[in-house]
Amino acid sequence: MSSSARVEHPAVLRYAFTHFGTQYSSSCIAGICDPQMRLYNIERIMGWRHKRSSLPGTVHIGKKITVAVPTYEEIMPPTLAVLSNCDKYVSSKELDAETIEVFGLTAEERAERTPSGNSNLYKNNANWARQYLKHAGLIDFGYQHGGKRGTYRATDAGRVFQAEHPEGFGVDDLLVFPTFAEYYGGKHGSDDKQSKPKSTEESEQLTPPEIMEKAAKEIRDALAEELLQVVASMDDYDFEFLVAKLLVAMGYGQSLDEPTTVTPKSNDGGIDGIVKEDRLGFDNVYFQAKRWDKDTTVTKPEVQKFSGALNGQHANKGLFITTARFSEGARKYVETVSGQRIVLVDGVTLAHLMIDYNVGVTEEKTYVIKSVDTDFFEG
Repeated sequence: MSSSARVEHPAVLRYAFTHFGTQYSSSCIAGICDPQMRLYNIERIMGWRHKRSSLPGTVHIGKKITVAVPTYEEIMPPTLAVLSNCDKYVSSKELDAETIEVFGLTAEERAERTPSGNSNLYKNNANWARQYLKHAGLIDFGYQHGGKRGTYRATDAGRVFQAEHPEGFGVDDLLVFPTFAEYYGGKHGSDDKQSKPKSTEESEQLTPPEIMEKAAKEIRDALAEELLQVVASMDDYDFEFLVAKLLVAMGYGQSLDEPTTVTPKSNDGGIDGIVKEDRLGFDNVYFQAKRWDKDTTVTKPEVQKFSGALNGQHANKGLFITTARFSEGARKYVETVSGQRIVLVDGVTLAHLMIDYNVGVTEEKTYVIKSVDTDFFEG
């Protein structure tokens, strides 16, 4: 390890002592990580801190470096480094505590809030860092593999990527992963350079309204994914009632007092609920609600069963709603089935409908963009 001035940085020395000195056994994420596999992180920590020392807003006082709360892009490398050295799922609380130590943040910096004041700035940025790493396939979320919610683990691909980028990485480096490129705004599987997502530098050239629109889409997509995770963890019967509430919020139902009917668990006959098409009750819409894993595919036979259940009720309008996704065969079937109108709503669409109709979400802040009213001045 080189003995440069950066080695004397208080945050680096404190981190090294805490994790490799006499206090080590009570640190290191409650002992779930192998200490011998994390020794090399010290050099990386110093490298990240050194890189951050040239950022705007950094204050130099002698050898001490005071930096602003790191961005999500800066939090990505240490997050992946910590997870790459652990063979178990790590909770967000433990992970945040570990990466906060990496940056040596003061108590004041740790407590800093977002501009809206509604959330902790570091935790907010750390959550975005994990979302980006997850979309690149570099980390797994515990709930997807039978683990606890709010826990994370590096994938094999993540460990390989970490080893290939010992000095850190950014958003542009993640664009090599098709899943991330698609999420970030690119065209999945495209070799056309013109169709690739804008890099950070290119994004800086966008106009303020364009930046806001891009940010709003990212926030909405992240909210939809988080919402789908929560919904996927619900009890099946509670999920059916959630669907009923959503349909009422969308304007279905004959009254607010008795808008829908959810059928009993033991004898639903393939029909989970019934909702009036309008408040006058001219017709019924029968729905089936399937709370399945979001990566599961609902195939044609499942939709055919639902169609048969509709026939049993002498019904011609049905809604099949799920937290999963539908196969191409299922979608083609509902387009050709005779005498019935069946609408398919997958997990992503469900989450966005919940956002649109304020079901299970709350408004945090509203931004209004105004422009000059030329008619006012010309009149």
